Amino acid sequence: MTLDGFLTILALAAAIYAVLSPVQRQRVSLTWRPQLVLAVPMFGLIIGFELQDWSPPPCSFALSQVCRGLVLGGAEPGPARKFAFLLACAWLFGAVALHAVSKPTLASVPSFAKVATTLIDEERYGDALELIQPHIALLAHASRRRCARQRLRDWLEEFGPTPEHSFRRYLLRPGTRRYSGEGWPEWAAAPVRWMARFVPAGRRGESAAGDLLQLLMNSPKLFDYIVSRRPYFSLGLIREPIYGGAEFLERFLGELMRRPGSALYQEIATNDRSEGLIGYHLSERNRILHFLFADAKVAEELSAWQGVGDYLKRLLGGDERPEYWAWLNGQPDWFERDQLRDPTYVGMFFFDIMVSAAAKQGVGYHMWLYYFTSFADLLEDGYDSSGAGIDRTAEFPTRAARLLYELVSHLAAWVGMLRHLPEGAVHRRAPDRRDNPATIPFAAAQALGRVLSVAVGSRKVDEGVVQTLHDVAIRPIKELHPDDGDQSALRAYLIDALLSGRGRSTDLGYLTRLAELLDGNDDLIEYEIPDYVSALTMRINGMG
Repeated sequence: MTLDGFLTILALAAAIYAVLSPVQRQRVSLTWRPQLVLAVPMFGLIIGFELQDWSPPPCSFALSQVCRGLVLGGAEPGPARKFAFLLACAWLFGAVALHAVSKPTLASVPSFAKVATTLIDEERYGDALELIQPHIALLAHASRRRCARQRLRDWLEEFGPTPEHSFRRYLLRPGTRRYSGEGWPEWAAAPVRWMARFVPAGRRGESAAGDLLQLLMNSPKLFDYIVSRRPYFSLGLIREPIYGGAEFLERFLGELMRRPGSALYQEIATNDRSEGLIGYHLSERNRILHFLFADAKVAEELSAWQGVGDYLKRLLGGDERPEYWAWLNGQPDWFERDQLRDPTYVGMFFFDIMVSAAAKQGVGYHMWLYYFTSFADLLEDGYDSSGAGIDRTAEFPTRAARLLYELVSHLAAWVGMLRHLPEGAVHRRAPDRRDNPATIPFAAAQALGRVLSVAVGSRKVDEGVVQTLHDVAIRPIKELHPDDGDQSALRAYLIDALLSGRGRSTDLGYLTRLAELLDGNDDLIEYEIPDYVSALTMRINGMG
């Protein structure tokens, strides 16, 4: 290789760098230190062999065949230039390898954040997210001072006994300051703290990372872009311990629910395959559902129910889409075709996936299935089957009637779920408290009683719909064996919940209405649930 050829290669490399996108330039700049360490000696060697005709090193026996092919050896100009060419090739491969294996560091965060912020300000959101996505973990750690250098600096600065009357002393818990010199005398700890000045504090990286993350989570235009174009970028933000991550998830899920064509609707539409007697198969392809529910503890920690539940409350309350109730109170023709685009149906399906996953995995929480009582209140409040063309004697005169049926069916299924849980499962245990139990079957029984009281006491819901809801609600009693310990306890709890409603255990009118609905059951189910019939009769007679 001649000197002209080498200079041509350098000029070509500079030209390629000049036309790179800002994202690619930033990625190259993140590795400039190791690249410089490689470039300086390589450049010097190549120039030396080109200009000074240095003699190449002798060829080793192991590479004799390669050397023979290149005719290396001697001091004539040819071998020196050939060796310079080999060095240039080695430089090229080394630079590519360094670029592939090098990772950004805390020191590169400020410049990194500056480029990303500029891209966001220029509304080049695609480039910005492409740049940021591989490094979200670094940004999260830097913003919370969890990078190794930051932790070392903080450890050195805080080494020694905590001041007696300080706020830090108030927050101190046993074991929180192990290996931090808490028991050292002040004179011995002072030299250790003095060493902190030799470790960079990383404050610029902390500030830059925190500002960039807050921009990502709070910019309205960027948020809209993420939801519509890059929804899975959000999972990186939610996965890391970032301040405001749970609130971001709430807004994110709520916005996905607001858009029937969003990624969440698509995932739920393709995630209806059951896995055993409890729960659904969570395909990794459905990344949002898999992230939240493959380990349902994640959903519990992030309060995944809140974004979906609060959106449905706003929607059914008329605060989101005023025209929605006109659709709900219309004829339910083709409901099966349209149901996976209906926010209420999809939202309840989301809860079903979440609650089933929690029960199957033994997450000891009710996952706020009590949202269903609010949904029932709102569906009953907006129910109106007086429109033109509505057959009020039909099983489901309106779409709202069908949604009430789906709601009660979900609750009944969660009650019956106990039969399929293994012995000793956390959700088979009877609760210590009667109100708002944490175990899912018992919580569902409590909610089912409240929902039934809403339907039975309604003056809006059609008689046939109320009868259907009643029949679905009492069906789990029959399915729970009265002589099985856990099932028997849930059976008794469910009977009490259905008869009590929302504190209506002493409401004679309510109890009489339940008796009428029981008589209207076509399946003669009262012969299979004598304990329910007996309890209902005793309460009516006790107030007669």
